[in-house]
Amino acid sequence: MTGKILGFDLQNQDGVISGENGKRYKFTQSVWKDTTSPKKDLKIDFAVDENDMAIDIYVIKDTAAENTSTMMGIISLAVTFFLGFIGTFLSRVIISKQPVGGAVVPTLIHFIITVTIIIPVIGWIVYLIGTLYYMVKNYKLATIPNHIN
Repeated sequence: MTGKILGFDLQNQDGVISGENGKRYKFTQSVWKDTTSPKKDLKIDFAVDENDMAIDIYVIKDTAAENTSTMMGIISLAVTFFLGFIGTFLSRVIISKQPVGGAVVPTLIHFIITVTIIIPVIGWIVYLIGTLYYMVKNYKLATIPNHIN
């Protein structure tokens, strides 16, 4: 049967699933068979035991969403590379949907790193390392759904 996790309590190691039939099933961490941790809104495949408890739970991978996420990450890399600190701001606000307040500090730091380019050799190295850092960071933010950073 397929369903969706409605919630999972880390402290008690148990949760609730909503099945495709609309019925709710309880489960514990011990019946979780996937390598990822259980969390709210994950689409899952599971079986039901004689006590109406969910067992043998596996995450259903959404390859279309993963492909879109990867594409957004690549776009984020390109925007950051070609537009520098402005790309960092655009990547975080538009692509990763971070609030503007959360994008300001990384953008300002990237701007300061960009200014160091006027210093021969050392400034160029700092700029290159800083821009590569923000390219990777923005890629990760764009590819991780429901991130908080």
